[in-house]
Amino acid sequence: MKKKLLFVIDSLTIGGAEKSLVSLLNLINHSKYEIDLLLFKRGGDLEKLIPKKVNVLPLPEYFSFLAKKRFRFKKNLLYSSYKYKTSFYLRLPNYKNLHSEQIVYENIKNILNPLQQKYDVAIAYSQGMPTYFVANKVKADKKLAWINTDYVNTLYNKNLDYKSYKCFNKIIAVSKNTKDSVAQLSYEYSNKLEIILDIIDPNLLFKMAEEHKVLEYDQSVINILSVGRLETVKAYEKAIEVAKILKNRNVKFKWFVIGEGSERKNLQQLVDNHQLKDVFIFLGKKINPYSYMKKCDLYVQTSLKEGFGLTVCEAKILKKPIVCTNFPTAREIINHETDGLIVDHDIESIYQGIIKYLENSRFRERIIEELSSQNTYSSINEVEKLYKLI
Repeated sequence: MKKKLLFVIDSLTIGGAEKSLVSLLNLINHSKYEIDLLLFKRGGDLEKLIPKKVNVLPLPEYFSFLAKKRFRFKKNLLYSSYKYKTSFYLRLPNYKNLHSEQIVYENIKNILNPLQQKYDVAIAYSQGMPTYFVANKVKADKKLAWINTDYVNTLYNKNLDYKSYKCFNKIIAVSKNTKDSVAQLSYEYSNKLEIILDIIDPNLLFKMAEEHKVLEYDQSVINILSVGRLETVKAYEKAIEVAKILKNRNVKFKWFVIGEGSERKNLQQLVDNHQLKDVFIFLGKKINPYSYMKKCDLYVQTSLKEGFGLTVCEAKILKKPIVCTNFPTAREIINHETDGLIVDHDIESIYQGIIKYLENSRFRERIIEELSSQNTYSSINEVEKLYKLI
């Protein structure tokens, strides 16, 4: 008899955890497991990659209301009141020590109905709402919680989160750094922690990298690429300042960014102010960034922190010269000055990393040669670790 599994994640918009989950759902043995997937928001670009054998559950009622679905008058009135109450609390200064996800859940938890189905294993594939929901609203013989961010350095109130994490049998960290940092929070956490790396299937990457022609690149200049959400944690404002220096020093380049986010307007304004529209170009979100990644001359990641650093790993699989900032997990991916460059987070260090590739052809060729000689990174065997846990 098949085991019944539930995966819960906020949505399948483009992101590291989301891509990892889609890869996992495509690799898992569907002859042994019957899988339900619960999302709190529909319409994410990665939903089209969900295998047909996965059963996507209806949105919980409150989230369905937020998606503009209408209910009977009394329920609409109830949900509206909670929506406005939550919005009010998010603006209160005395809640500044709580993550927004904690504020939202604490305000709506009493109107979230538990799932009726009991599962063999329920898996919260992200911190925040998925974790709270699986801990408190799902019946399962075993519960697993994924942590795929630099959790210790987030705004989550750790004491409040402990009430949910204590309900889980295992806590899954996506990197050694994440595991080590979370283990310091409590003895109970350290006993529950396991590492399962973000799932990357290199064969899928190679296939997708050949799917599209890249028309935006300029073959007469150096084409630099960055991929990631347009959020403060990715530090794109530093990339823009580096681009300004490169342009002022007459370096022939174009820097392309794939991704969307809340900082788009601010970043575009900074580009405009520095008169960089011709060399620093936002391409928006792309379901398939790998054609761009394969064709770029240099991949640059300026993040302040990463749960793992999935896009850096993907660029390495595609044998690209890489400059990435020294976020906590960078050294789990890059061997500094052997198969890539890890630089400090300041603008001058990022600039010098790029220039080292552009002006030192011997160094660049040595990095590319090393990347080409390495066995291609693959984490598809990480699925075996999940099988052991479930």
